[in-house]
Formats: sequence, structure tokens, C-alpha cells
Amino acid sequence: MENNKKLSFSDVEWHIMNALWKLGEPTLSQVVEAVKEFGWTKHAVFSFLKRLEGKGMVENDSTLRPSRYRALVAKEFAVRQETHSILHRVFDGDLMLMMTSAVGTASLTEEEAQELIRLIEKAGE
Repeated sequence: MENNKKLSFSDVEWHIMNALWKLGEPTLSQVVEAVKEFGWTKHAVFSFLKRLEGKGMVENDSTLRPSRYRALVAKEFAVRQETHSILHRVFDGDLMLMMTSAVGTASLTEEEAQELIRLIEKAGE
């Protein structure tokens, strides 16, 4: 699935996918429980899952009772794709602008700042 496929998730789909990545192979009821903070009905969550199935990003194993869902896309791959998309769509490919914007609007802990420095030093090697 991940080969050369360009991914595109709506905000709703990100929430559903995050539940799948976290839970592994959950039932519909488990997904509904995982995203209950959004107030979606069971029918709505089912519809979101069907849409993701149609995009080839989710698989439903209906041989099990109750049936189970699983992500066909690794979270790391989806995050990389989305980051690349945001970098080019919002920041016109300017990584420095993206980083200064992210660091300028976030409150980094000392530990996070040190980790960021370590990553930058490693990239410069």
C-alpha cells in the first residue's frame, strides 16, 4: 500500500487512523469508544471506516465476529507524507521557515530543546 501512493487524510480520518494505530485490530465498538470525545455516532464512525476502506487505507476482517479493522498504512509513513505535504503546501518547501514557525509558536521544554539541537547537529554531520 505504501509504495508510491500519495496519502490524503481529512481531520476526521486522522482521528480514526490514530485510533487504529493505537489499538491494533479493534472492533467497531472499540473504535467508537476511542473517539468518543468527538461525539460521533456508531453509524458515523462506521461511515468513516468505510471511506478509509475505499481509499485502501483500512481493512475490515469480517471473518471474525465481531469484525475487526486494521490500518494498512504505517503511522510513520503517513506522518512523513503529511509533513512533506505541509512543508510544500504551507511553507513552499522552506524547511527553515517551517522549523522557525514551529519553534516560535511552541513552548519547548529544556529536554525537547536539547533533543532538537542534537537532531540538528546530527543532520549537519
